[in-house]
Amino acid sequence: MKELTTEIQINSSPEKLWNVLTDFKNYYQWNPILEKINGEPLIGNQLEINLRTVGGKNRVYHPKIIKIIPNQELRWKGKFFFSQIFSGERVFLIETISDNKVNFVNKEIFGGIGLRFAPGKMEDDIVASFNKMNEALKKTIEQ
Repeated sequence: MKELTTEIQINSSPEKLWNVLTDFKNYYQWNPILEKINGEPLIGNQLEINLRTVGGKNRVYHPKIIKIIPNQELRWKGKFFFSQIFSGERVFLIETISDNKVNFVNKEIFGGIGLRFAPGKMEDDIVASFNKMNEALKKTIEQ
């Protein structure tokens, strides 16, 4: 298993950040990485996500939402063929610091034997992409 984690402090209530994070229809307006998400934020729903990384990788994937705790946590999980080959679980956490300040955690937990063949450049691209998304979310929320 491999975990890549980024985080950022945002001047926001957990509710305000949650509303932006779960408004999938409007991701195109602010999110430079997850450009489009088709689907509703409900446990068990399968999403269609158009992804463009900082390094220029484009792909569409179809994860399922596996956990929702309003104003705190959103998770979805996808796999390549079978989860034993390669899987990724995307985790968004909203940690309350004060009434109007949160710590936003954006991470991916990778699993499967395919990890052995993943290049280090891929990790750098993912972390840079997460950081770019975090900054865009902060800018959107704080403006």
